[in-house]
Formats: sequence, C-alpha cells, structure tokens
Amino acid sequence: MNTIANTWKFVTTMSLKVEDSKEYKEIHKRVELLQLLKQYYGSGANFYDFDTGDLPLRELIAFMSDEGYPRRLPETEHVLKRVDEEIITLENKKKQMRLQEMESRNLNSLLIITSWTKLIGTQNKGVFLSKPVLDLRRDTIVMLTDETQTFKELTDERIAVIFGPGIYYSEFSVDSGNYLEDSFEINGICLPLNLLGKIYTADKIYHSDKIDATITEVSTILPFHIMEQEETVQTYVKGIISRNVFLPNKVALEKFNHHILEGGSYPVAEGFKIMSAHPLWYNKLLVEPDYELRTGSGKKAYSTAGIGSLSGMVHKLKPIIFSSPSKEREQLERIEEIVKQYRELGFQLLKSWIPSY
Repeated sequence: MNTIANTWKFVTTMSLKVEDSKEYKEIHKRVELLQLLKQYYGSGANFYDFDTGDLPLRELIAFMSDEGYPRRLPETEHVLKRVDEEIITLENKKKQMRLQEMESRNLNSLLIITSWTKLIGTQNKGVFLSKPVLDLRRDTIVMLTDETQTFKELTDERIAVIFGPGIYYSEFSVDSGNYLEDSFEINGICLPLNLLGKIYTADKIYHSDKIDATITEVSTILPFHIMEQEETVQTYVKGIISRNVFLPNKVALEKFNHHILEGGSYPVAEGFKIMSAHPLWYNKLLVEPDYELRTGSGKKAYSTAGIGSLSGMVHKLKPIIFSSPSKEREQLERIEEIVKQYRELGFQLLKSWIPSY
C-alpha cells in the first residue's frame, strides 16, 4: 500500500497568506492567461469558438492586445517559446514568494539521522517487550527542525537540543529471521556538542558548494528552499537526494508522513518527548512522568530496539533548557505550528521529491 499517497487524500491543503496578496494574485492571473493563450495557439480553433473556461473571453482579448500577441499566426513556434519562458519565470516567482513566507514562519529543514546508535556510538541493540533485540536493521530519526538550543552543564560541558516534530523508527528482530517495526513520536533530540557536530561533519556522501544540503554517512539535512529552486537545479539534485536519502529511508519517511498528517499528532498537552544522549540520560527517550509510551500493537513499552530505555524523566532535563514553564509552552506551540505548516505546504514540496509517488 502506498502510505503517503493514501494519507495525502485526507490532507486539507490551506493557502499561505502570501497567496492572498495582490501581487501574488496578479502573477497567478497572468499565468492563467498565458496558459490559455498557449492552448489557443495550439488548438487551431476559431477565436470566438475557443473555450476560455472561467476566464471571460474579453480578458484574453485585452491581454493579447496589451502584450502584442496576434490572434492568429501562420507560425507560432517562436511565440509559444516566449509564452513558455514567461510561465516558467512567473511560476518560479510564485515559488519564491511562498518560500519566503514558509521560511519566515519556522519550517526550515528536514533532518534524517540514518542510525541513532551509530550517531551516539553505542552497541546496545535494546530490548523489545522483554526480549533482547538480535538484529537492528533500522534505527532512524526523521524530524522537521526548528531551532537548536545550547546550554552549559555545571561540569562546563555544552549540550544542544534540536527541537521539532519527528519520529524514531526501528526495524529489528527478536527471533531469527522474523523482523518487526516500531516507531515513536518525538519532538526533540538532546546531544553533547561533539555529537551535534558529527551530524554536520561526518564523512560526506555528497558535497557541492552550489547545493545547500548536508548528506553524510550518519545524517541528511535538507533545507526546504532546495525544493523551490529552478527546475534545472532540481533535476540535478533530485537524482542525488533520491538515490542517497529518500530510497534508503523510504519506510521511515512513510511512517513519518503518515503520523504527522494524522489529526491529533504532536499535542502540546503531552509535553516533550526527547531522544537523549545526555551523559545523565544516555540513550533514552525522555517523556513526561505521566505519559505512557506504547508499541504499535498498543502494549505499554519500557524499552525498544536501539534505545536503552523509555523514561519519564524529561522533567529533570527541562529546567536546564528552559528558564520558565512559559518558555516550555512557547517551544511546544512552535512545534505545533511547524506541524501545521508542513501539512499546508511542506508535505506538498517533499512529495514531489520522493520517488514513485
């Protein structure tokens, strides 16, 4: 089953504010007229018999007159080329206007940590429903990054927390040859600065000064503005990212999209769910004391593949990060807003980049 495609049917797309602006509407109207003109030249129809759809014929006539387009040409190839070029230019301008609003809101980058255990350097494969994990095939984090906060411990060690809606996804076996899946909602990743640096500085799978993306052996950081670049750039980058990022992490991305597009995900009331490599809470998923983590089958979970334990100890970490409860809530509300923004626009951009969808 195509999870992403099926989930997409239930997503209500909301417009950005910029799409209601006068400038954006004028550009959109011009694109519509150019598209209509292109159809007219290619149809060979009599001008007054040509179906202009919802646009009045007089608007097309006025547009052609103002722009110097003849009603009929013996040769239209050079005119169609001019029309196509302007359509591309205007569509790119619309993209940039949408992107500027999106970036000003909070939706910045897609972060994929290919293997949590490799990032933090642990050999612990974890325990699932009291059974030790024999083989850990996948332990992937997919997250939409908001801001990264850093703080200093009493020991002077610096710690960072990346906030944003995400999931931890694992594929593993507790019996030889029989593989299971598990996933949990997360909204933060706590790392010492040396591990945060590893996300950016690990051996590069791909590097280009022209493309603002990080693709390493342990992680991928894909800014959303890459998905709004010119078609020539997109064609080049899509192949690289599809091959090195999306295909190897296809199932984790499907799980993430299915979860984030569901209503009720990432509620503020459930507080923080932070993957931690903090020395005091190493390889734990920290949640609120009254929150119960459950497996995909609904059973209460105390540990899972790739994570040492699932612990209600996030209240110990929060006072180190936040100066007040109001700051905690502000961060949770920012995460909630990112979820809304992804449903409105981010998923549409990502969907066009994922192979086979």
